[in-house]
Amino acid sequence: MHRTTKKSDATDFFPAEIVYLRWAVSALGEWIRAWQTPQHANIKEKKPMKIARLAFCLNAALAAGTAFAADDLFTPSGNREQFIAPGEMLAKVAQDPSNERIELVRANANLISAKTRDLRLSLPGGLSINALQSRFETMASGNEVWIGELDAGVAKGLDTQGRQALDANENTIIAVRSGDTILANIRVNGALYRLVPVDKGQHALIEVDQSKFLPDEDAAAYAEMVRHAPPPRAMDRNWVESNAKAISTIRVMVAFGPAAASAIGNDQQTVDLAFTESNNALAATNTDIRFQQAGSIQYYTQSETNNYTTMLSRLTNGSDGFYDAIAGQRNTNTADIVAYVAPASSTLCGQAAGIATSNASAYYVMSPSCMTGNYTFVHEAGHVIGTRHDNDPTTTPYAYGHGYVITSVSRRTVMAVNNGPCPSCTRIGAFSSPNYTISGVAIGTANFNDNTRVLRTRGPTVAAFR
Repeated sequence: MHRTTKKSDATDFFPAEIVYLRWAVSALGEWIRAWQTPQHANIKEKKPMKIARLAFCLNAALAAGTAFAADDLFTPSGNREQFIAPGEMLAKVAQDPSNERIELVRANANLISAKTRDLRLSLPGGLSINALQSRFETMASGNEVWIGELDAGVAKGLDTQGRQALDANENTIIAVRSGDTILANIRVNGALYRLVPVDKGQHALIEVDQSKFLPDEDAAAYAEMVRHAPPPRAMDRNWVESNAKAISTIRVMVAFGPAAASAIGNDQQTVDLAFTESNNALAATNTDIRFQQAGSIQYYTQSETNNYTTMLSRLTNGSDGFYDAIAGQRNTNTADIVAYVAPASSTLCGQAAGIATSNASAYYVMSPSCMTGNYTFVHEAGHVIGTRHDNDPTTTPYAYGHGYVITSVSRRTVMAVNNGPCPSCTRIGAFSSPNYTISGVAIGTANFNDNTRVLRTRGPTVAAFR
């Protein structure tokens, strides 16, 4: 979108490309100065960025030289008083230890529209970059979702070995509009930023320290899941390699207890972001699976606990007096899997009732703070379907059914864990496969790390649970 100027305006004497390149380089200079100056307006003190981000800023500046000006999705609000006496939602945001840096912004929800082709994102540290719309959806809830790819100049297409590059998946925005609010996850070269509605019509722009995410399951929880996996012989009989090309739609019913309902500002907006993020991860390596929300969110008021093993026992037992009605609601909503958002745990993000569960045990629980950003929603569902962690030595029924850590580029796939061999590796939104790459490195192996193949194999079975 070009702006109208007077004859005396300097932009009359330079092509648009030069103007935007000058703007981008100026933004890069501002970022460098901001890096050297403490940000006193933040709730949390910002740590110095890695050199990799400086390189990314330069790439973004060069890419911006050929970009047209886009509208800002959000702009600084300058309301520092809210940091002194934060409202309820801003206080909850500040309590999350993974939220490294928080700024207040004004968001323009009207830009989350099918007609908006590109957006400008001005992120902490002076980094500004354009996002180009790749998809727009209206969810069953009525919420609107804008999915975009950042103009980052990263590798795309096939390499000389026929492997698909997924670097663009690390440079995306998923923004969910509900009324005048936007809930978004923005990924820039693997770094994660969140845009979260807070109090008085404002939004918090958050720089996330992903190394502070809790593990999906701690050692005790994962051992419990392995204990409930079907015996190898039964799995060998039931798991038949599928060559079907049709997409398997797995319907997931989401249930909230009292703790989750009070912890999340807009329940359905968060659920819509979780489903979109999960489906992007499932599509990245062509798993032939798509998640669909089964009915509206179900609310329960029974006694809860942050012991997830106990919660799963109550959810899967239809006659213990706790969640006896949930199985019937699952039937009514024709849900293949049930995801229960439980009270926050201090040691883990989630837990499934088992690995490659039966129809009756297709349940998992998760913490409210882990629903989006860390891919926990699709991680736990992956266990229900049959995928395992990268550091799980189990080789039956499929030796290749494990996540993968790409240590050379500090990345890990959805089923690889941060309490394994690389706690500092950033999770990417993709399942392990030898046919896809990040930074030119394969994200799986044919013999041990191909969860994409597992999902293609057992996806149709789970999709037929209801």
